[in-house]
Amino acid sequence: MSAIALTDHDVLTGLDEAIAAAPKELEIVAGIEMTASWQGPRAVHILGYFVDPTDAALRCALQRAEDEMARHVDTVLEEVRRVGGTLERRDLDRYRHRYAGGAALVLGMLERGVLRGAPAGTGMHLLRMAAAEPRAYTAGEAIQLIHGAGGVASLAHPAKVKRSEPLLSAEYLAPLVAEGLDAIEAWQWIPGGWGSRHYLTVATELGVLVSGGSDDHGKRSADGAMRLGSQEVPAEVLEALRERAQKPR
Repeated sequence: MSAIALTDHDVLTGLDEAIAAAPKELEIVAGIEMTASWQGPRAVHILGYFVDPTDAALRCALQRAEDEMARHVDTVLEEVRRVGGTLERRDLDRYRHRYAGGAALVLGMLERGVLRGAPAGTGMHLLRMAAAEPRAYTAGEAIQLIHGAGGVASLAHPAKVKRSEPLLSAEYLAPLVAEGLDAIEAWQWIPGGWGSRHYLTVATELGVLVSGGSDDHGKRSADGAMRLGSQEVPAEVLEALRERAQKPR
């Protein structure tokens, strides 16, 4: 590998550690993956590459997202207690990749027996509450924040945006491009590279760049296996993103 982009969900932590740990020949690209609302309740993930991690506006927006999520978690935990369940914030720590949110709440309720012991009709209510995560920014706002921090914005894993239609059309994604989207993730960690050719074509039709990566989230199995470095991306893709980031907006 010649480069790794560190794009954690809605946080900028870990960049200093990654830079310190990396061998001198490995470039660490400062990045972010912002969870944003689009088309109503639909969530999309907007990747930011080459962002300035000290940018005040970006850091303020990320802190707002964390604060809103904390209030959401507290509301759901209070509801759990109201229906007679037991689940504390410390119980959620083992599940989090950034900070506790909807996924950690659902896993916590399952493993702590909250849903099994809940009164009839309340289990689904708790699940829906947990899943209704707040969004601190829209996709357009996320794109502008990334641009403001000197970065380039790319749509992460477009095949997951609309589960019933993994191969989205250029027409469907055009509104995001109109809001300033610079690129689409064409290389995603999908066995056999499924979907890459389609999204390379879509990017050409839209006149945007492409990005790609392994979407590694850490150890996923008992033997400590990781996906890091498993998805090859042409070097010219990184250079095109760098060039776009360096252009004045």
